Amino acid sequence: MATAAASPFPGTFKLPELKLPTFDLEAVFALQKANLAAVQEAQNVLLDAAQAIVKLQHGYASELVAEVEAALKAKEPKKPETVVADAKAVAEKAVAAAKQGVELGVAAQRRVAELVTQRVQANLAELKRLAA
Repeated sequence: MATAAASPFPGTFKLPELKLPTFDLEAVFALQKANLAAVQEAQNVLLDAAQAIVKLQHGYASELVAEVEAALKAKEPKKPETVVADAKAVAEKAVAAAKQGVELGVAAQRRVAELVTQRVQANLAELKRLAA
C-alpha cells in the first residue's frame, strides 16, 4: 500500500508578506489638476500676448494705410526732402512696432517659463512627498 508522500515543507507554510507602496490617488489628482491649471494659465498668457501683438500691428498698418491714402490724394508732388523725412518716420514707426512686438513676446515667454518652472518644482516636491 502506498503511503502519502512526505511534505517538503514540514509544519505550516507561510507566504512572505507583501508590502505594497501606499498610493494617494487624491494627491495625484490634485497634482494633475494643478498642472492643467498651469497649462491653461500659460495658454492665456500666450494668447493675450498674441492678441496684443496683432492689435499693435493692426494699428501700425491702419496708420500706414491712412498715410499712403493721404499721399495719393495730394495734388502736387512732395519735395524730395519731405519724402525722405516721411520714409524715415515710417521706418522708425516700423522699428518701434517690431520692438514692441518682440518685447511682448519675450515677456510672455518669460512668464510661461516661470509657470513651467514653478510646476516642475511643485511636481518634484509632491513626488518626493508621495514616495516617502
